[in-house]
Amino acid sequence: MKRQSLEKYQVFIYLASIAFGLFLGSNFPESAAPLEAAIWPILGLLLYATFTQVPLRHLREAFADIRFAGAAVIGSCR
Repeated sequence: MKRQSLEKYQVFIYLASIAFGLFLGSNFPESAAPLEAAIWPILGLLLYATFTQVPLRHLREAFADIRFAGAAVIGSCR
């Protein structure tokens, strides 16, 4: 799937993900504990990728670039 398609259907993807999470949490409450630990790190990565416009497949390279990562962190603090 291309970035333009993802951006076009971004709201629907978010809504489907929320609905899936509600379904999973309601029908399989025992799965909540392991998945709950993953929410904040995954959310941080997704927000970082969204606001810096770095494609997800290039996140590793972006984090390896200390100057870029530092500028993103400093820019988000202001």
